[in-house]
Amino acid sequence: MPPPWVVLPLGTVGCSDAFTLLSVPTMQAFRWSPPGGAGLFCVGSSGGWIAGAYIDADLKIRLSLLNPLTDARVDVPAPFGRVYHMSSSSRSETEEISLCNTFQKVAFSPSPTEHDFAVAVVTRNRSGKAMAFARAGCNEVWLADLGPFERGGDYIRAQRDVAYHDGKFYYMTMSGQVWVVDMAAPSPSPAPFATFEPTMPGLINRRHHLAFTGDGALHIVCSSIRERHSSDGNMLALRYAPSCTAEQGSSSSTWAQVTCLHGQAFLIGDLNQTLSVHADGDDGAWLRPDCVYFTNIPLCSLLAESRDCSYGRAWVLYLATGDIRRPLRIKVDSATGERRNYKVERHWAAAYPKCVWIMPSMR
Repeated sequence: MPPPWVVLPLGTVGCSDAFTLLSVPTMQAFRWSPPGGAGLFCVGSSGGWIAGAYIDADLKIRLSLLNPLTDARVDVPAPFGRVYHMSSSSRSETEEISLCNTFQKVAFSPSPTEHDFAVAVVTRNRSGKAMAFARAGCNEVWLADLGPFERGGDYIRAQRDVAYHDGKFYYMTMSGQVWVVDMAAPSPSPAPFATFEPTMPGLINRRHHLAFTGDGALHIVCSSIRERHSSDGNMLALRYAPSCTAEQGSSSSTWAQVTCLHGQAFLIGDLNQTLSVHADGDDGAWLRPDCVYFTNIPLCSLLAESRDCSYGRAWVLYLATGDIRRPLRIKVDSATGERRNYKVERHWAAAYPKCVWIMPSMR
């Protein structure tokens, strides 16, 4: 099945013991049951791996990393908290609330193994949001504060993001600072990396998505909407370019808007770590270069505050023009082999808000 795929739980509330993996370009799908038999709550993905969370028999909140093609599974030994009471009559609802609050965004190292992995989680604490880090050989997580909630926006799940690149985690605080944590250090600790100034004044519910291109450059993709029920919104990508500071004399100049990604594309979802993938631009290819594909990201009337189950759709931002449209899918004529492009149907992902992007990989 051609990539990219999305992962859809078969259940509607709480953990699920089976998932549908769907090829968005062709609408082909198959069912996958996680190894181990117990139910999981999909809280993210990175490359060809899925992050699944669950609450164990001791009411501790756990995380596992799984490859749906190989059935490889890496269990993170450190718990990410615990639930102090869970009624059997409302177990699914309690799981849903507890796991959503604990795992608001997950990033992890590629091709993890039991002896070599690193995980970072955007989570909540009493004062606001926090980062939780874990790695192989450690039975505890350590925390870094993200600052208090923004006024009027504390219910937005992915206001702040985290990304993994070359052995390090990069994350953004509520004040707009980007920090970096070197997971190879004996005692990893956050260090300031850059400051990000708001680029869309007057807009609310801003979300910032961190992503790296193949050349190692950090990008921030901003998405935002105006007031509730408004049809006005915006989305743009910026590249971290510190050389601009000296020329333009301001900290905000370190972020330059980009109109191309040099043959790559970004896949952005509410839950999954933003994926940077090569897109060759062939006529028959679904992924186009210099585009941002996104799903479950509220953006004006396309996705936000809609009653027609708009959640679960895929959209594409063309960086060169700034246009946002629905992507095309490929349909092959079985008799002639001719390939034709069609718009993705409205029900492409069962209108489900918990899907994540995944690029299949046997590694």
